[in-house]
Amino acid sequence: MIRANGCLRFLFAVGVAVATMAGCAAVETRPTLEEARLRRNQVATADDATLRPGETRAELMEVIPSRREIRVRTDDGRDRVMTYSANRITVAYHGRDYTVENLQSGDIIAFQTDQRNSNDIESIRVQEPVQSRTSPAPTSARPSPPSPRSNVIEGTVERIQYDRGIFDVRTRSGEALTVSLPYSARAVDVESFRRLRNGDYVRLEGEFINRDNLQLDSFISPR
Repeated sequence: MIRANGCLRFLFAVGVAVATMAGCAAVETRPTLEEARLRRNQVATADDATLRPGETRAELMEVIPSRREIRVRTDDGRDRVMTYSANRITVAYHGRDYTVENLQSGDIIAFQTDQRNSNDIESIRVQEPVQSRTSPAPTSARPSPPSPRSNVIEGTVERIQYDRGIFDVRTRSGEALTVSLPYSARAVDVESFRRLRNGDYVRLEGEFINRDNLQLDSFISPR
């Protein structure tokens, strides 16, 4: 009898240990968007990079809430400006719901459009937050000096799209850049933009969204 009770106690202990290990294996480790933004728990899964039926992969260039517009660059290199309804669009990351305001320039997204209107986004799934694509700043005992606030660009205006708030600039080195006005642009810069004409020589400050796209900070010399 004593030996039987000992065996039962041993089997019970083994069962508890197995159940505990199984419970630990089932713990969800997928990060929230906030954790990814803070460079914490950046665990990626195979599902993140997999496109689902009807989805298109793109890099998010800019969200313009005042116009209900989203600018993206698709994997095939096309720049698209699409609209969205704040009441209907869904934004998700690892199964959690977010809002358009949680998106950031540089995020890799998979989006779906309305079947009746290919320029109207219905859903966005964040595949790769911009923070997980960039290396964290190196730590040191001494604080690093602040980086320059913006880049100074000058060149000739080649194309203007007044309705979209963007224009192209050909720099002195021959490089072509697309410059966009942020939705919070100053009134003086909006007026300078409206007065632009093809062939004008401009000098401006801005922040690079990527290698070929610049978001305007201010005009230094609009003409």
